[in-house]
Amino acid sequence: MKRIWLVLASVGVAFSASSAHATSLELYGFGARSIAMAGAAEATEENYFAAFTNPANLAFAQHIHFGFGADAIWNRFDIQRVAGQSQYPSVLPVDNYLAHIGISTPIGGIFRDKLALGIAIHVPLGGPTRLDAHDYRQPQLPLYDTLGDRLALVAGLGYRPWPWLSIGAGVQILTALNGSADIALSVLDHRITQKAMDVELATKAYPILGITLQPRDDWRISAVWRASSEVSYSIPLAVNMLDVGKLNFKIQGIGLWLPDTIVFAAAHKMGAWNLTGGVAWLRYSTMPALAPDVSVVVDDAALKQGNATPDKIIDVRNVPVAMGAKDILEPRLGAEWQVSESWIVRGGMQYRPTPLPRADGVANYLDAPATTVGLGGGVVIGDPLALAKQPLHVDLAFAATVLSRRSVAKLDPTDPVQATSVSGTAWHLALTVHHDF
Repeated sequence: MKRIWLVLASVGVAFSASSAHATSLELYGFGARSIAMAGAAEATEENYFAAFTNPANLAFAQHIHFGFGADAIWNRFDIQRVAGQSQYPSVLPVDNYLAHIGISTPIGGIFRDKLALGIAIHVPLGGPTRLDAHDYRQPQLPLYDTLGDRLALVAGLGYRPWPWLSIGAGVQILTALNGSADIALSVLDHRITQKAMDVELATKAYPILGITLQPRDDWRISAVWRASSEVSYSIPLAVNMLDVGKLNFKIQGIGLWLPDTIVFAAAHKMGAWNLTGGVAWLRYSTMPALAPDVSVVVDDAALKQGNATPDKIIDVRNVPVAMGAKDILEPRLGAEWQVSESWIVRGGMQYRPTPLPRADGVANYLDAPATTVGLGGGVVIGDPLALAKQPLHVDLAFAATVLSRRSVAKLDPTDPVQATSVSGTAWHLALTVHHDF
């Protein structure tokens, strides 16, 4: 039996995973310009950034556009507890470092000034997509945990049939992890007699649709839909213990889940000013359970004689806790001021109500209403590489997302975690360098 528990422990360490349910693209925006305006970019963003933000706006680009950038997110959240750490210590989000590269280009010929495409890759600098495992009883911030640790490809196509109308479609391409392992071992001989493993990375594409109306040169009205997306995993393990029986272990779940999102936005140019605003509807009510579904069954088939029905020595399965999340409306405002031909200043604000219920039951998924304030600017520094007549643009953004303090007392006074209080700030620095050709 000691060998059985060693196998279980090894499998648990190797395959444990849980979900994280937001990334920097969805929470803060894509690129320094969008981040400086607190994500209010669906009606203004063009070039390859629009492949994610609003693919319809790709059609407004007049030149081949190439760029790259980097983001740093420093999470400084605090979970305060009445009863200390107990046997369920708190888990705080780690810092994140990200990079992207992208290109967009108009299509010439008969589609000149009508059709354009864009593509971008979002890369976590700490490694590829990462999923962490936390007990649902541990106080944690699931909307920010492993934030941005997602390798993703976004691509979009924008079509402008008339000067006042542009439509677009794009995709986010993610991967799902599926696999299986079959092992035979002899408990008495302390050796593995057979092993086989099959792992499959299945690519999935999630649609993005957008439309932009431009009734006048100084007005844009946009609507965008981004479909719910996820990184799922399913890993069964079958172990034939020749001297005891069979062990079947399975872990499955959904990681990096994102809700259906619909955004309505508008932008208006007033001289040197460009004002934009909008509201996003995020369908968090469809949020799946965060905890992985784990089952372990061990029988004594090898100890039975004849056709006797084996007994289950171990039969354990966790019951995922329903999230009870709700849909939210997220308003956003942003502004740009063209100080001169070479300098531009930006700012914005976003308010996100919490979609998660009060953590007064057995689960300790914490969140609080969040206000994001962004500031930034851009500079045009000519063409230092002498590659084209178009100038080089350098954008810098700094944003702070502040969680309002939210305190929760447990309904069960004997709960080992007892009351919790969450607050804190996420600091975000972004740099983007981009160039027209």
